[in-house]
Amino acid sequence: MSTRKNQVCRSALGEALHQGLDALPGSRRFSGPQLEIIYGLAYAHVVQRQYAKALPVFAFLSQYGPTYKHYWAGLALCLHMTGRHDEAASIYNLNAMLFPESPDSTLHLAECQLAGGHAPEARETLTLVLRKVEEGSFHPELAARAQALLHLAQAPLAA
Repeated sequence: MSTRKNQVCRSALGEALHQGLDALPGSRRFSGPQLEIIYGLAYAHVVQRQYAKALPVFAFLSQYGPTYKHYWAGLALCLHMTGRHDEAASIYNLNAMLFPESPDSTLHLAECQLAGGHAPEARETLTLVLRKVEEGSFHPELAARAQALLHLAQAPLAA
């Protein structure tokens, strides 16, 4: 499957992983248009908040279209919305490595860390988001959301 050739600033590990995923035999089994038709089904489930039904479809899409950001994002969303926060965090982490130009994955990672009861990790992740906003790597609009989540991450848990 061919991937878009726009410039992406991946780490060396991220680039090697992206190339490795693109080279997998499964990534050539279906064409982009075929996968997008299947994506329509998964997307329809998400719009209807049927995350458990969309989950296996996104898992399929991620296997056969491993270099498509929105397949991984859909998989992570479904995992998160079905309460599988640690698995969702892993996928958001992967998405952030494969597609570093997309800062929303890092913010969603922090949400999963908070939901999974990992406040110290969430604080580190949110601090990273705020630093990236200051450096100009991430969109300024993320700062307010990251700051609000950081406030939640620092609040003591109610007993």
